[in-house]
Amino acid sequence: MVEVVVMLSIITIISAMVLFSFVGLSEGGALNRSARELALALRKTQDMALVVNQVEVGIPPVSQIPPAVGIKLSRGTSDYKIFADLNPRDNKYTSANEDIGAPQALERNTRINAIYYYDAFGSRLPIATAHIIFAAPEAAMSITDENGNPELGEKLEIELITPTGGATKTIMVRTNGQINIK
Repeated sequence: MVEVVVMLSIITIISAMVLFSFVGLSEGGALNRSARELALALRKTQDMALVVNQVEVGIPPVSQIPPAVGIKLSRGTSDYKIFADLNPRDNKYTSANEDIGAPQALERNTRINAIYYYDAFGSRLPIATAHIIFAAPEAAMSITDENGNPELGEKLEIELITPTGGATKTIMVRTNGQINIK
């Protein structure tokens, strides 16, 4: 009887370890998918600016060709929004925008943990909200804050984190169009 109890406890311990490992693996997979989906959404938005498509904006929906399209990212959220910038001022995109579709959710409550930009001296500085905007027709990229100020430099880091905080992935976006996942 003692041998059976010892054997059952060993099997229980091994099962718990396997189950714990599976949860971590599952979160890691969701984090990888979220990073790839966000990078793909950035490319999709860039393509929208290149193709100069009409988009449905407003209530009631009206087809318009926006001068720019972009993605709004906010720290602490588990989604992002694609928008059309319809009213640029002085060739600066203001992010006075109309959302295109519903907010896009990241996989399994993965969230944006931090957003960093690099200033002229190469210092890494945090920011709460960033807009990555692609201007038609050549899809020139600019990175602005929530007020449309284009002072965020040429490089942006978006750090994603799993719900338990166990793993992170970073997406690096540069104004020359390069998007990397680390």
